[in-house]
Amino acid sequence: MPKPEDKYRKNKATVTSRKGRKLFRAHNYRFSTKTEGKEETLYFENRSTKQTGRLRQQHGDDRLAKIDQVPRTHLFLSEKRYKYLKRWYERERKKNRKLRRIPKVRRHERRRMEGKYHIEFSCKGKRLLKWHRSRSGGTVKIRRNPKRLVRDALNKVCGK
Repeated sequence: MPKPEDKYRKNKATVTSRKGRKLFRAHNYRFSTKTEGKEETLYFENRSTKQTGRLRQQHGDDRLAKIDQVPRTHLFLSEKRYKYLKRWYERERKKNRKLRRIPKVRRHERRRMEGKYHIEFSCKGKRLLKWHRSRSGGTVKIRRNPKRLVRDALNKVCGK
């Protein structure tokens, strides 16, 4: 099992890398997800490079700075739609290990909105590569002035 210092070292390397320095900035912050009893996960997008990533302040037993290999698309869903897609995903996984596509996405589901449920995915053309939903059912929070939030999250994730 890796030592906590190793995780912090890896996170710090991610954050201070060329891509990380460009991505993990307050002006690239898009939204957070928050679950009761846990710290927020912050999501970032560099619009000019299309790079996406996140800072998980608390996830299981560790913290994580992650830059996505393939940019992610985010959906912001009502509880009813979130539950529908969750069931759809489970059915599709049982039928076929490799999901090929996602159900039709409604235009308003791409607009980030406070209190909505979050699902993210990445595609290559129309082929679905990766899919992720919050297992703990966290909802979206949008911060208007995220400078301090981003700074504090970077410090926690990098072990300062």
